[in-house]
Amino acid sequence: MEHVEFYKRFPLLVPETLDPLKADGYIETPEGERVRITIDASTHGTYCVDIVKSTLEVEELLQSKKAELDVRFQQCASGLSFVKELQHSLAGVSTLQKKISQFYGQIVKECDEQVGWDRVESFDKKTQIMRLKLNRDAAGREHSVYVDLSSNVFSSNVEENSVSMESTKLTRYLETLEERCSHLVESWDLLDDIDSTLCVLQPQHPKRHELWRRIAVTSLHTALIDVSPDRSFPKLTVYGPRTTTLPLNARAKAVRTLWSPTKSARQNIECILQCTLPSAVFDHKDIKLECGVCFAFVCEKETADQVCANDVCAQPFHRTCLVQWLKSKEDTRQSFTTLFGKCPYCGGNITVSS
Repeated sequence: MEHVEFYKRFPLLVPETLDPLKADGYIETPEGERVRITIDASTHGTYCVDIVKSTLEVEELLQSKKAELDVRFQQCASGLSFVKELQHSLAGVSTLQKKISQFYGQIVKECDEQVGWDRVESFDKKTQIMRLKLNRDAAGREHSVYVDLSSNVFSSNVEENSVSMESTKLTRYLETLEERCSHLVESWDLLDDIDSTLCVLQPQHPKRHELWRRIAVTSLHTALIDVSPDRSFPKLTVYGPRTTTLPLNARAKAVRTLWSPTKSARQNIECILQCTLPSAVFDHKDIKLECGVCFAFVCEKETADQVCANDVCAQPFHRTCLVQWLKSKEDTRQSFTTLFGKCPYCGGNITVSS
C-alpha cells in the first residue's frame, strides 16, 4: 500500500526499496521546479541529510541547515514521510536551480564529447567554478579557463572580460582563446623579457591580458611600453621633466626603424633612448614617482605622469590631483580646458589639461 501512495505522491522518483529507502529520480520543490535526487538510506541506517545526493545547489542548501534537518528527518517513520519532509526543505532552491541547470547539462556534454575531462583541473563546489587548462602555447606557457556556473560566464587569464554562456559554447570559447594565445606569443615573449631584466613599476602583478609595462628610466623618468601583436615593435613614451623628456621622446619615435627583434628589450631601449637603464632590482625608492598632492604612485589606476617643468623640482602629480589642487587656488587661470597655476612644491609655473 505504501508503494502505491509513494508513486501517487512522487511519480518521478523511482524507489528501488522502501525500507531502507533507496530511490532515484526527480521531486518537485514547493515552487514547482523539478530537482534531480538520489536517496540511499542503507548507507547510514537512518534518515538524515547525508543520504541525499543532488545538484550542488541542493546539497549546499541541505548542508547549510543540516543540524535542524537531521532532527526533523530522524523523526520520519517511513520513506514516504522522509521524502515529504525533504520536499518541504527544498523551498527557495528552485530559482537558483533553474539558473544553473540551463547550462550545466551543456557543459557536461561538451566535456564528455569534445573538450575531454582530462583538461579539467579543479571544481570548487562552494563557488561553482570549474577550472580547465588550455593547450600550452608555442613557448610552453600554461593558461587557465574558468567556467563560472553561478554567474553563467566563461573567463580566463588571457582576456580581461568574461563571456556569457548565452553567447558561445565552451568548445568555441576554448578555440578562440587558443587562437588568441597563438597570436600573442611574440608579445608575451617581449613582456617576459621586460619583466625579468628591467625595473618594472607597473603593473605590480601583471596578468597576461595586460600588454603594457611602466619601467624606470632614470630617477626622474619613466617610460610606458605598449606592446601589440599587430606591430613588430612596441610603442614607447617617456614621462618626466619637460625639458629632458622632449629629447627622449624625440628619440623614442625612432623605435619603428631602430627596434630589432634579434636584440633584447634592454638593448633596444638603451639604443633608442641613448641611456643606461636601471636593473630589475633597482630600488624603487630612488625614483621620484609619488604624487605631490596625494603622496601615492597610483590613484584609481592613474599614474603620476604630470611633472613640474622646473627641472630642479620635477615633482610628479596625478592629473586629477593637480587639477583639483589648481582649481582650489584663486590665482589659477583657465583657458578652455587648460589650467595655468603654480606648482604646489616649488611655486613655479605649471599647466595641466582638465
